[in-house]
Amino acid sequence: MKPNDAPVAPKVPARDRLIEAASALFAEKGFGSVSVREICKAAGTSINMVHHYFGSKDGLRDAIFERYDQNVYVVPMRLLQNPAASAEDLAARLLLVFETTLEACLAERAVLMVVLREQAELDTLQAFQARFVSFLEEAKAAGYVRQDLDCAMISGAMLDRILSQAQFAPWMLKTAGIDVQNDTEYRRRWCAANLDLFLNGIVPRD
Repeated sequence: MKPNDAPVAPKVPARDRLIEAASALFAEKGFGSVSVREICKAAGTSINMVHHYFGSKDGLRDAIFERYDQNVYVVPMRLLQNPAASAEDLAARLLLVFETTLEACLAERAVLMVVLREQAELDTLQAFQARFVSFLEEAKAAGYVRQDLDCAMISGAMLDRILSQAQFAPWMLKTAGIDVQNDTEYRRRWCAANLDLFLNGIVPRD
């Protein structure tokens, strides 16, 4: 390499380019409004590459959903795998669930938008929600949360907060100047504030 030559970045594989391009287009226009030709043009591939890698446009959409399943919920599922050992452990792990799930949703935001737009039924998401409910039920049995807590409703509300924060990240930047994607300090404070809300509420305790 010559002294002034910059290193050449490795080329993104065609399969990954197709997933990236399709995710952006499906999120913007909807699955039914995007053609295979349009996807391949955006990805810089020949038109037969969708069939080569995925079999069809439906197969490409399924690959997008699979990527979201694998990349977003794997770490949070591990955090919830075992019951909390104490009230402090419960709080610490819930904070990590907020942080890791939000980070993953932001990293895969285009894919998230496709999932939300197409109302996809994802096995890993359903397993994550079920595990989340069980984790809170176990904490209830151990006396770490209120006995009258509706664990299904609370776990759903927690996940909804995370998904909404990722979904509306561009709107937050446009209207409030908050860069959710890149401001790590804001994300840390947001996760801590939401955990505080769910653990302690907003009214004083007797």
